[in-house]
Amino acid sequence: MAGEDGGEPSASLPGAASLRASLENADSRPSLVLLEGEAGTGKSTLLAKWGRAAARWDVRVLLYAPSVGDAAPPDLTAVEAPALVIVEDVHRAPEGALSWLRAWLREARPGFVTAVSYRPAELPYSSSPLGMDPVLPPLLRVRCERLGAWDLDRTRDLALGVLGPERSSERLAERLHLLAGGNPQTLQDLLDTLKEAAGAAPALQELEELEAPVRLTQQVAARMALLEEEAALLVRAASVLGGTCRERDLRRVAGLGKATGRAALVQALRNGLLDERAPGRYGFTIPLAASAVHAALPGPVRCALHRRAADVLARGGKVPWVTVAHHHRLGGREGKWLKAAVQAADDPNALADPGAAVGMLRSLLGCPDLPARAAGRLALGLTRNALLTLPSTRTVDVLGQILVLPQLSDEVRGEIRLERGLVLNSQLGRSEGKAETERAISELRARPDLRVRAMAALANPLSAVHGLDANMHWWERARATAEASADPTDLLAARAVRGTIAAACGERRRVPGLPGRLPDPDGRLDSRRNEYLTRALSNAACCAVFNGDLRQAAALLRRSATTWAAAAAPFMTQCDRGTGLLLRLERGEWAGLGRESRSLLSEVGTRADAQLVLLHLGLAQGTWGDCVTLQPDPADVERVFSQFPYEVSAVGIRIRMAVARHNPVEAVESADRIWKRLREKGVWVWAAHAAPSAVHAWLFAGEEDAARAAVAEFAQGLRTHHSRTAGAALLRCRALLAEHDGQHRGAQALLRQAALVHRRTGAPYRRALDLEAAGRCGLLAVGSPAAAAAGPAEDALRDLEEAVRVFESLGASWDALRARGSLRELIPSGMSRVLPGDAPDGRGRGRPAYGDALSPREQEVAALAATGMTNREIAGALHLSPRTVEQHVYRIMRKTHAVSRRHLPSGLAGS
Repeated sequence: MAGEDGGEPSASLPGAASLRASLENADSRPSLVLLEGEAGTGKSTLLAKWGRAAARWDVRVLLYAPSVGDAAPPDLTAVEAPALVIVEDVHRAPEGALSWLRAWLREARPGFVTAVSYRPAELPYSSSPLGMDPVLPPLLRVRCERLGAWDLDRTRDLALGVLGPERSSERLAERLHLLAGGNPQTLQDLLDTLKEAAGAAPALQELEELEAPVRLTQQVAARMALLEEEAALLVRAASVLGGTCRERDLRRVAGLGKATGRAALVQALRNGLLDERAPGRYGFTIPLAASAVHAALPGPVRCALHRRAADVLARGGKVPWVTVAHHHRLGGREGKWLKAAVQAADDPNALADPGAAVGMLRSLLGCPDLPARAAGRLALGLTRNALLTLPSTRTVDVLGQILVLPQLSDEVRGEIRLERGLVLNSQLGRSEGKAETERAISELRARPDLRVRAMAALANPLSAVHGLDANMHWWERARATAEASADPTDLLAARAVRGTIAAACGERRRVPGLPGRLPDPDGRLDSRRNEYLTRALSNAACCAVFNGDLRQAAALLRRSATTWAAAAAPFMTQCDRGTGLLLRLERGEWAGLGRESRSLLSEVGTRADAQLVLLHLGLAQGTWGDCVTLQPDPADVERVFSQFPYEVSAVGIRIRMAVARHNPVEAVESADRIWKRLREKGVWVWAAHAAPSAVHAWLFAGEEDAARAAVAEFAQGLRTHHSRTAGAALLRCRALLAEHDGQHRGAQALLRQAALVHRRTGAPYRRALDLEAAGRCGLLAVGSPAAAAAGPAEDALRDLEEAVRVFESLGASWDALRARGSLRELIPSGMSRVLPGDAPDGRGRGRPAYGDALSPREQEVAALAATGMTNREIAGALHLSPRTVEQHVYRIMRKTHAVSRRHLPSGLAGS
C-alpha cells in the first residue's frame, strides 16, 4: 500500500484498513464513519489523509463543508462507485445541510463511504451529530472513530521532531503535555514558538512564560460566549484556582449556591472547557486555557476572585500556604500575603511545587519589608529540594539573590550557600560551585553536620575540579570532623565517600565504606542517611561502569533504585538512568540505545551520559556528522563533561576521530592535553579510556618517545590502583608499541589477552576492537597472502572474522568496514567466510563482472562517503590509497546516477 505524507504507510493510518475494505469495489456495503473529536485533535488532518489515500486507490473523493454559508451539497446522482464523501464540521451545519445528509444516508448506495466529522461538545445533543432520531437503513455499516488527547509518548516524539535533541527534554515534554492536555494543535502551536530557543533549559523557561496561543485564545473566547452567566462565573473561578479543583471550591470562589453551581458545572462540562480530571475534581480540558480565561478578566473581578480563592483555601485542614500567599498577593492584600509567606516557611509541604515556591521567593525579594526569617527558611527548603530533585538555573539564580540579604544570619547564609554550591557543582556542572562550597565551610562553624556534608562533596573523586590528593585531603577533614561530632550519620558520610574514592581508583586494599559494606537505603531511615547511602551507591555504580566491573555496576544500580529515591531524590534516579545508558553501551545492548540517549540529551542528570553514548555510537556507526555536532570544543570539554572519567572518554573519541581523519596535529594536541589532565587528577585507572588512542596518536605523528613515556607512566599509576578496563588498555598500549617495532607476534599475544579480559567482563565492543587488532597483527606476522593461505594465520583469521561479526551484530558499521578492509588487504580472495565470493581490488582474471551493480568494495566506499567522510578518511578506514577511493567514488556515482556524495546509497549488503 502506498505511503502517506512524509513516508507514513497507509497501513499505519487510523481507520485506513477499514476504509480500504469498504471501498474495495462498487458492490461493497455502504458505510458511515463518524469522526469525533474536540478542536485541535486532528480531524481535518485525518480526513485529508483519508482523501489522499482513497485517491491513490482510484476512488472518487468529494468534499462538502456545510459550515461555509454558501456551500451547496454535492450532486451525487451521477457519481459512480466506489466513492468517498467527506462532510466536515457538521456541528456548525445549518438544518438544511443536515436534512440533505440524512436523506443521502437513507438512500445510501453500495460502494459509497460517507465520513462525517464533528465536535461533540458543540452539538445540541453530543451523541447525535445527525440530529435527533435519524433514520439509518439496516444495510448501512456505521462505525465511530474518536480522536482524543495524545499520550506523553506522542508528545515527546513530536517535541523531539520539532525542536531536536538540543532543545527538547523529558521535563519539557512533560510540561508541554500537561499545559496542552495532549491536544495536538495546541502542542504544535506551543512548539512553533520554541523553535528559536537557545537550548533545553531556555526552552523550558520560555514555555513557563508563554501566553496561550492565539488559536486557543480565540477558541476559548468563542466557547465562553456560549455559556450562561453562572457557568461563565464557574469557569472564571477555575481559571483563578488553576489545576484540579473540588466542586465545592469552584462554587465558593464563583459565589454560587449548591444547586446553581452544580447546574453551571454541568453546562461547563458539556461545553468542553472543563473536564472531570478525577472523581469529583475538575479542571480545564486544555490546562493552558485557564491562562486565556484569566488574562481576559477585568482587574476588579480578578482581584475579587483571588481574594475568595485565598479565603477558601485557608479554611481547609491542610492549608497550601504557598498557594494562599499567591492568591493574597494577586488579590492586593499585601499584609495577608506576608503572613502567609511566614506560614509557608514553617510548612514542610510548602515545596510540593518548587516552581511556585521560586515564584513566591522572587516576589518576596521585591518586598521592602521582607521578613528575613520567612525568606531564609523558604530558601533553605528550596535548596534542599533542588539538590535532590531536578533543579533549574532559575532556582539557583533566586538563591544567589537571597544570599546577599543583610537580614540573614551567618548560619542560614552558610547553609543556603552550601546547598547552592552543591547544586551548581553536581547538578548543573558549573565550576563556581566549588568556591561556593568551600566558602560555606567557613560560615558553618557551629554546624559540623553541614561541614561534613560539604567536605564529603569536595572529596568526591568523580569531580574534575580537584585532584586525587585534594580529594583525600577533604576526606581526611570530613573524617576528623565526623569523629569529633560522633554523629552516626556524619560518620557514615565520611566512610561512604572514602569507599567511593576506593571504588573509583580501583584500590587493591579493602577500606571501610566500600559499597559492599554499606547498608541499603531504607524508607525507615532518616532522609540524610538515605541520601548519603544512595549517593554512594550511585557514584560507585558509575565508577564500576568506567572500570569494567559491569556486573557490579548493575547490582549497585538495583540497590540504589529504592522507593525512597524515586519519591524523594529524583535527581539521583536520573543520574542512575544515565549510568544505565553507559552500562548498556559497554554490554553491547545497542538496540534503541541511540534513540533513548537522544531523548535524554537535554535532561538534568543524564545529559553527559547521553552525549557520551551518542559520541561512541556515532564513531562506531560512521555517523561522524553527529560526532562533530556533539563533540564540544577542546576549551569546553571540562565544562560539558564536569565528571572526570566522562571528560577522558570524550577526548579519547576525539583522538580516534582525528587519527582516522589523518589529522596528526589535532590528535597529538588532544592527547597531550588529556595526559596532562590525567597527571593532575591522579586516578590512572580512568586513563584506560584515552591511553590507547593517545599512544596511537603519538606513534602516528612520529612522537615515539612521548608514547613510550606515557605507557610507562600509565603502568606506574596502575601499581597501586587497578581495574579490568585499565589492565586491558595497558595491554593494548603495549601491543601498539610492539606493532610499531615490527613485533607483530608479540602484539597479537597482548591483544588476545586484552580481548580475553573484555570477554570476561562482558564488553563485546571492546573485545571486538582487540580481536580486530590481534587478527591484523597476526596476519601481518605471516608476511604474505600466500603464507596466510598455508594455515599459520588460522587463529588470526578467526579473530578478525569474529570482530567483523560482532561489529555487524552491534551495528558498528564503520568498524565493520575497517575490519573487512583488513581482511581484503591481507588474505586471498574467497578464504574468509565473512567475505564470500569477494575479490581483491586488483584487476585479476578472477574478478567478477558486476555491471551496473555495486561491487562489495564499492558498497563499502559508498556507505562511508554517504556519512560525509572525505576520500582521505575513507582511504584510512579501508586501507586504500586516496586515488583508489577517488576512482571508486567516480564509478559509484556513475552507476547510481547520484548527483552528489550526499545522495550515495548508505546501505551495505551483507552488513
